[in-house]
Amino acid sequence: MAKPVDLQLSYKKVIAFTETQRKSLEKLKEYDVNINEFIRIAVREKIKKDWKNIKEEKERFKLPF
Repeated sequence: MAKPVDLQLSYKKVIAFTETQRKSLEKLKEYDVNINEFIRIAVREKIKKDWKNIKEEKERFKLPF
């Protein structure tokens, strides 16, 4: 079954992990955790949590002219 259009992935980003982080992700994989989905959820939660600060910083640099 195809994913709905809004859930299809359209952007790829390559990221690097430390050895400790890699081992932690491997441990999660042993418990049948989908690592890709885990990372997507973590990023989504972090952005949602910090959105107010991100937005304030962006607006602070607007020039009045």
